[in-house]
Amino acid sequence: MIIVSLIKYFRGYVYVHLTGYAPERFLNLCGNRNILIWNLKPAENGYYFCISVQGYKSLKPILRKTKTRARILERKGLPFLLFRYRKRKAYVLGILFFAGILYYFSGFVWNIEVNGNSYLSEDTIIRFLEEEKASFGTKIKNIDCAKLEETLRSRYDEVIWTSIKIYGTKMTVDVQESLLPDEVYEKQEGEVYDIVASKSGVISEIITRNGTPLVTEGMEVAQGDILVSGRLEIIGDNGEVTQYLYQSADADILARVTYEYTDEINIAYQDKRKTGEVKKDYELQFFGKILKNPFFKKPEGTYDVVTENTQLHFTRNFYLPVYFRTVSYEPYITENKEYTQEEAKAIAEENFRQYLSNLEEKGIQIIEKNVMINKVDQKYVVSGTIDVYEPIVSYQPTEILEITVEEGQQNESD
Repeated sequence: MIIVSLIKYFRGYVYVHLTGYAPERFLNLCGNRNILIWNLKPAENGYYFCISVQGYKSLKPILRKTKTRARILERKGLPFLLFRYRKRKAYVLGILFFAGILYYFSGFVWNIEVNGNSYLSEDTIIRFLEEEKASFGTKIKNIDCAKLEETLRSRYDEVIWTSIKIYGTKMTVDVQESLLPDEVYEKQEGEVYDIVASKSGVISEIITRNGTPLVTEGMEVAQGDILVSGRLEIIGDNGEVTQYLYQSADADILARVTYEYTDEINIAYQDKRKTGEVKKDYELQFFGKILKNPFFKKPEGTYDVVTENTQLHFTRNFYLPVYFRTVSYEPYITENKEYTQEEAKAIAEENFRQYLSNLEEKGIQIIEKNVMINKVDQKYVVSGTIDVYEPIVSYQPTEILEITVEEGQQNESD
């Protein structure tokens, strides 16, 4: 859309008021002759619309045929602007230079938007694009979006779907991730894997699809124990192993796990109180270089600094490598204070609530919690345990065993 708008602007167009006997027939004839009309609006006695200069010049036979009249209300675009300021050469050259800069910058990526990521951080995806030479400042014609999508999916197992598109000078990266256990081992194609316990606990549920289960419900396991083996033993008539078959283990395993919880809150703390006086500085960032205000003086004493960046853009998708920075300096003074037991308890409860919320966001089911708060010296100490149900599936390569010659000869003699 932005390219089309630029083409219309550079070629020039007029805003017209159409009146007369048969304006609807006029519009139909324009459509039949492929004369482009846009921004069409009905009027009391006709229509308003925009049309290119070349299109307007071809309207004469249609106006005569439909007994209508087209009156130019406004002339817009670069040709009319240059004609208006034809005697001001420097002004015209400045406009042409600015238009050339915009056209040049329109061929690069200046803004990247990442959507749908959870396990992968935005910084990780940006680093991936930098490694693939498809990040900020890269020429759009050198970016293969389909190849980037395939590389992103193959490099990160948690990404099951991705879409990378470029609109104007903006790249959007949409990803969809699979739900993964806390610990994920990078699997190699062609290898066989056991399922091992990622944490210690008591097995509460096991559903095996592939492999040999080595545990049952109610069994206590330690971190690293093999839960489902990728090795299947074939037993002969004599009770000896005659063959090993291998297939990667696949199972859903839920266990009761106990978390140890501790938190400490110092009684003494420093209370930061804002003075209410805020000094603002305005800066310009261009290609990573910051142009500071040489006349600005920072406030005295201690202060917080808050920076807001606004990237220059003309439409939703046409960004430029120019940022306007607003830097706010907020002075404050500190006072030494102490928490009361009620205040410390409230802070401890909020910290504990946030901890439980983080567990639940990972799909962990909380079944029992037992914590206490005690005053120890100049601290309030919170400690206790939390019992949960959670998946403890993790992977490790299966140990490959071979039948020895002695065993094979013994089996043949039998």
